[in-house]
Amino acid sequence: MKILLVIRSLDFGGAERQYIELAKGLFEIYKNDLLLCTFYSGGKLENEISHINHICINKKGKSDFLFLLRYKKVINDFNPSVIYAFMPDSNLFSLFASANKPIVWGFRSSRIDIKKLPFFSKVYFYTQKFFSKYPKAIICNSNDAISFYKECGYSMDNAVVVYNGIDTNKFTRKTTSLKDDLNISNNCFVFGISARMNKVKDYTLFAKGAKYILAKKKNVFFVSVGKINKEILNECLEILGDFKNRVLFLGAKDDVWRYYSIFDCIISTSYTESFSNSIAEGMASGAIPLVSEVGESVVIANFNQNYKFHFKPRNLDEFQDALDSVLSLNNIESLKQEASLHIKNNFSTTKMVENTIKVLKNCV
Repeated sequence: MKILLVIRSLDFGGAERQYIELAKGLFEIYKNDLLLCTFYSGGKLENEISHINHICINKKGKSDFLFLLRYKKVINDFNPSVIYAFMPDSNLFSLFASANKPIVWGFRSSRIDIKKLPFFSKVYFYTQKFFSKYPKAIICNSNDAISFYKECGYSMDNAVVVYNGIDTNKFTRKTTSLKDDLNISNNCFVFGISARMNKVKDYTLFAKGAKYILAKKKNVFFVSVGKINKEILNECLEILGDFKNRVLFLGAKDDVWRYYSIFDCIISTSYTESFSNSIAEGMASGAIPLVSEVGESVVIANFNQNYKFHFKPRNLDEFQDALDSVLSLNNIESLKQEASLHIKNNFSTTKMVENTIKVLKNCV
């Protein structure tokens, strides 16, 4: 089987990270029968796939539709058995340029607020809907995604779920001096969140929950890692008031794995999510989870633990109760080990690669 693996670009992002992990795993098996293809060059993750056959079509912008001819030539020259595309524009352009090759689409999101999408994203969304009966398979990273696209009128009869994979060699508990660097006492309990500041991540709920706990507990810190939005940050700081000194908003970090290693509990307050990499990465790194009931978050977080680990999205009372439940635990260290083992056993990159190959082989 020869595989053409396609994505728009390799800038930082959850989908891009999964593309990289999948590419590495497929390369171990297929070597020169794997070709990676991007539409735009210069992505910050490109250096991670420098050892794998890779071609860039150099799309010059949204109006450069002649790039389809260049893309068609890549397909003809490589002659893949199957094309697996990630994300809307890659899905569509792969279908249009495919020359009757089997196409697999990749959906990496769910519960999208379509009204708020930019113009071109709306065009892609509805065009995908029209052509959704043509791919041989549609790989989603959650059951919630399949349900969402069905509700939107997509043809999802050939849709399957392949969960994201976590590099459990990279995301594992490591000894670090980071607490000292951040002036956090070693005996402090750290709640962490790893998410960009976007409305759907519900940082206001995060801030309200943090204020509730910090008003009661002295040896607790909250740490946020993720791209900062100044408007949302200011809103959070206003909510926190006198307690803002024990909530650290650190911005985006290239070495996010270091920060996971100081988290005792990884939080997700999102009110829409498909498959949250940060929950799985945090758990693999030895943090216990506390998650909103969206997408696959509860499935990822559930290892039959003895505390309230999930809450309804946007529900402050339930979030506060769950925070209290975490802080009442007396077996936290054993739970951390169980959380890490749960991810290794169920959401490894090896499992993702194996399940993806099964889908691709069925399409050839």
